[in-house]
Amino acid sequence: MTSVARHKILVVDDEVLNVELMRAYLDSDYDVISAYNGKDALEKVKTESPDLILLDVMMPEMNGYEVCRVIRNDYRMDFIPIIMVTALSSRDDHNKGIEAGADDFLKKPVGKFELDKKISSLLRIKLQHDNLLSDLKKAYGYLDYVGVLIAVLDKDCNLVHINKKGADFLEYKKDRIVNTNWISSFVPENYAEHVRGTYDDLIKGTMKIDEYHEYPLIVGSGEERYFMWYDSVLRDEEGTVINILISGEDITERRKAEIKLQDYAHQLERSNELKDLFTDILRHDLLNPAGLIRSFTEILIDIEMDERKKHIINNINESTLKLIDLIEGAAHLAKLESMDEIGFVRVDLASFLRNSIENFALEIENRSIDIDTPFEGAYPAIANPMMERVFTNLLSNAVKYTADDSKVKVMIDDSGDKWKVSFIDQGEGIPDKDKMAVFERFKRLHKENIRGSGIGLAIVKRIVDLHNEEVGVTDNPDGHGSVFWVTLKKAQ
Repeated sequence: MTSVARHKILVVDDEVLNVELMRAYLDSDYDVISAYNGKDALEKVKTESPDLILLDVMMPEMNGYEVCRVIRNDYRMDFIPIIMVTALSSRDDHNKGIEAGADDFLKKPVGKFELDKKISSLLRIKLQHDNLLSDLKKAYGYLDYVGVLIAVLDKDCNLVHINKKGADFLEYKKDRIVNTNWISSFVPENYAEHVRGTYDDLIKGTMKIDEYHEYPLIVGSGEERYFMWYDSVLRDEEGTVINILISGEDITERRKAEIKLQDYAHQLERSNELKDLFTDILRHDLLNPAGLIRSFTEILIDIEMDERKKHIINNINESTLKLIDLIEGAAHLAKLESMDEIGFVRVDLASFLRNSIENFALEIENRSIDIDTPFEGAYPAIANPMMERVFTNLLSNAVKYTADDSKVKVMIDDSGDKWKVSFIDQGEGIPDKDKMAVFERFKRLHKENIRGSGIGLAIVKRIVDLHNEEVGVTDNPDGHGSVFWVTLKKAQ
């Protein structure tokens, strides 16, 4: 039979007999902690975390009012009920106690019945307070799993809080964007005045709270994503508006699908647009439920205590992650295939490679794979930033096929007016007859032992083609394994 934890009562009085009297009253039901002066009481509050304090007023050096004021103003702790025990009974004495932060008063000499009633009443209030705090923390935690962006703005539109999903939508870490101005940081300039006016009207009460509106955000990658917003205001106890609560659903894909549907209704003969429409709808309709499955399974993993059930839930979660990767990969490839031209900027190949290696640091460490990078300094090239995806996919392929406790080598060679980047693994190698096939869509060799869909190398080939560059695979000259290579034009 488990024992129920007893509440801690801190008794503060400079008279030893008074402390012992309180102990005699309380010992049978509570754990009693004693302090005989204000300084000792403050130390006990920090070290013992009492559930309630019985505080004498008249004490030398530091009286009860001062102790109460320090606890309320200087100590960052949860609510602790404080009952002042005093022989003073004037209205001014009580007002001073209330101003200091006392919750109730007992007049000396204290009777056991009255003492029990006041303690039990305040402990009930404390329990309710603690439960509310716990529920609030849980609520914030649950918000992180909601599939929409939820944020709190102050009246100047500065970001006070945002849930994890919202930060993911914006492609930033939460601690980087909290306290930034929402409008100047994320709203496109041509929408800024309209959005500011909308929130001003919301604060003034001239806009209905249940009305929704739409405006886009510029996310971390520079892409403009469109959202449907449902907004409301948060008020303090006096009814004054203190914050704006905004809830946004990413409708970018839906808007794209709507536009494509309209175009499809007028031009059925345009098969390429029909294909793009199908791809966008497929990605939107599959990713949303898959994302919800992932969120709920992560919650179940945290709360499930039965190991067998937890194992099953983990398997569901892993399968869902594979499904999401496949959908996103297929959609990304479809998007690439719809492109005819891309823009180019000056990039540093070494920086791209280091970022790619860092993304696989945990897997590399777990499998004891040595990553050899015999290059230093900068390697300027002309490329689109999506070339980093090429390096990530090729490195992923090399790590995936390389045995544990072996080595993957990444090299940058000078080839005249171009750089040649190579990824050298120590896997089983690829037969000559299959070397070109590995870059075909959904083609993958040795499927029985390798995870993945084989779509990664198809993405690599398409991005390299858009660069008008070359990609290929040869045998590892130093032993078994393969060398995947790609060329890029040097920057002048």
